[in-house]
Parts: sequence; C-alpha cells; structure tokens
Amino acid sequence: MQQTTSILEAEAKKVGLYLNPGKCKVLTTNAWNDRSDIQAAGSELGSYISQNVSCEKDVNVRIGKAGAVFGKMKKIWRNTNISLKVKTRLHEALFLSTLLYSAELWPLSATLTKKT
Repeated sequence: MQQTTSILEAEAKKVGLYLNPGKCKVLTTNAWNDRSDIQAAGSELGSYISQNVSCEKDVNVRIGKAGAVFGKMKKIWRNTNISLKVKTRLHEALFLSTLLYSAELWPLSATLTKKT
C-alpha cells in the first residue's frame, strides 16, 4: 500500500499537485469477485460510504442539503423583481448541483430513484 501511495505522490508532483498524507485515505474493494470488502466507512470528500456499498445515506444527506439550500433562497423565489430566467439559473447552479454532487457514483435502486 505504501508503494502505491508513493507512486501516486510522485505522479502528482509532476503536474504540480501536493498530497497531504494526513488527509489521504485508501479504500479497497474486492469487486472482481462480486463481493464488496470496503475497509472504511464514513464520509469521504462529502460522500458517505457504507460497509454494504449502499448509497442510501448519501442520497438522504444530499436531499437534506439541497432542501436547506432551497429554503435559504426563499427571499429570492418570492422576489418579483428577479426574472424567472435568473431564478431558473440559480436553481440549476445552486440547488441541482448540491443535490446531484457525486450522483454518477450512486448505484440506485428503485426505492432511491423514487426519492430523487
């Protein structure tokens, strides 16, 4: 594992990136055998990873955060001086980006699809 981390650090330096070893975590999985053996659970870069590779918690957290963003924009939604076009662009930029952050990684079930 140390060798892999060292190689990654060396490659990152070539393009001017710096890795902070204190903030780096390594997740492993045995996906080739159709079993999931993720060694860590918790929030990584704002996304939640569980032992059973379920994304339900991540979806719920994203829905909650997006709802909070939507609620904070109440004054904007009610303001008649702001055009619908501007409100639509704000909705896409703030609300949808918060809701769909890392959504491309979610293995959605039928239940989670109905939530979003």
